[in-house]
Amino acid sequence: MKKLVFLFALLFSIENFAATNHFTLSYRDDPSSSIVIGWSGDNGIVHYGTTDFGITYNSYPNSKTVDRTATAHGINRNFARLTGLSPNSVYYFVVRDAGGTISARFKFKTLSDNPNDPVGFISGGDTRDGFKLFGAYIENCPSGNCLEQKRKGNRLVAKIRPDFVAFNGDFVMNQVTSNTNAEWNEWLNDWQLTISQDGRMYPMTFTQGNHEDNQDIYNFFDVPMEEYYALNINNGLLRLYMLNSELNPCTNTAQLNWISTDLQNHTNTLNPPTWKFIQYHVSTFAMGNGYGLVTDQMNCWVNLFEQYGVKLCMESHSHVTKWTLPCKKNTNGTDFVPDPEGIVYIGEGNWGAPHRTLDYTGTNRKPYIKDQEVFDNFFYVQVNPNQTTIQCVKFDGEENVTANTTDDLGKDLPSNAVLWNPANGNNIVISNQIGGLNQNTLSFSSVLPNPTKNYVKVKIENSVTSGTISIYNALGKEVLNQKFENTQEVKLDLEKMSTGTYYLFVKTDGKNSKIESHRIIKH
Repeated sequence: MKKLVFLFALLFSIENFAATNHFTLSYRDDPSSSIVIGWSGDNGIVHYGTTDFGITYNSYPNSKTVDRTATAHGINRNFARLTGLSPNSVYYFVVRDAGGTISARFKFKTLSDNPNDPVGFISGGDTRDGFKLFGAYIENCPSGNCLEQKRKGNRLVAKIRPDFVAFNGDFVMNQVTSNTNAEWNEWLNDWQLTISQDGRMYPMTFTQGNHEDNQDIYNFFDVPMEEYYALNINNGLLRLYMLNSELNPCTNTAQLNWISTDLQNHTNTLNPPTWKFIQYHVSTFAMGNGYGLVTDQMNCWVNLFEQYGVKLCMESHSHVTKWTLPCKKNTNGTDFVPDPEGIVYIGEGNWGAPHRTLDYTGTNRKPYIKDQEVFDNFFYVQVNPNQTTIQCVKFDGEENVTANTTDDLGKDLPSNAVLWNPANGNNIVISNQIGGLNQNTLSFSSVLPNPTKNYVKVKIENSVTSGTISIYNALGKEVLNQKFENTQEVKLDLEKMSTGTYYLFVKTDGKNSKIESHRIIKH
């Protein structure tokens, strides 16, 4: 009977609000000055501004038409890409559909462009339902309903009010079941539970899981088609990488070359990011379900992570919970060993997905594992220039959590949130051991005008005789590459590039090659 009531309510909501629904936020440019607003249903116009005019759409000073439409699993998606926004600012918006119907009034907050400002985000994954046989779960869903556990987590998002959500893949069953249209509709409906009572919405970053079809994330959320990319958070506080673990880490040279180049570009250069974090779906060494070691990830990713100063990896896939001590790969690449200058790994995907068992317990427990259990949760990560603090939030007791109301960046968790509290502490703190290291304070190049509309001139000091100038968009994808030799000024035509934030790198030739980076704003 309850299922029939729920289905009737769902059909009723689709019937009456089908013009626009399934609202989401994502990034495909600088998070301090842009946002992508996505929705299902009819085409429409976004009306927005920094003053709240409720649903009086014609009072908002700005409007944006749809930049892209897509269809996935029978669902029509529309994306309006807002750019030129003010950093660290609250924006209010409504969507007016093709028939003139106005959506509810929502709001979001842009991130800061100051690397000294903090940021707080949720990391988690695996919201997929359990596997059913003749209508009954045959996987371990402790509540008797995996979907309800996922919804608890979604409601916690609305109460915590993170600056964004880093989602690690496996949205729905998808490849295992046939009714993917219904599953994605359900997921998108359930994601509306993350919207706070005052209409505040939270952008997501994405990695592809093994239960997604190729290009699902591209078509549902408007991230890059390759489904791997990077974001510059708070203008240098954090370089956040999203990798696609469905692409072979070694043989997919496009992704491997990209991550290698990007990590190199943001190391030993002028003003490198304070932190580098990486999220991906399949754990490099899983603690649950017999998955164990992914040799290709250990061989082709971890070396790069350790070489270029990555401090946190966020994983999913095995449906257990872990956090590690800082650790590095051992000498033969078969496992990790504790190392105070290593990487912390957290995961492994319990946002409502069916529970599994831990493989390494008792005398077989890994020495680099700080703690491990199995329960529904996600992680809350607070980052400032001096340290990163990681807490694990349980979904139990969600209904008793008093919601945050502030829109401050990097805010603390609600005081009565239920934390994982094992014997050795309820958080992990990573101190900034990099600090001012790798800071190249002697600049050998400059870029003007900046901001710009059509071109920039790169001026290079006389001691540099040759090198390469590269420009990358805000997602870390190269859009221009040009050699220079025996010249102290290079003019670059940017007229065909879209408005937004770009990063220009000047790399000198020779044995003692140097790299400098410059942030460019194109109007």
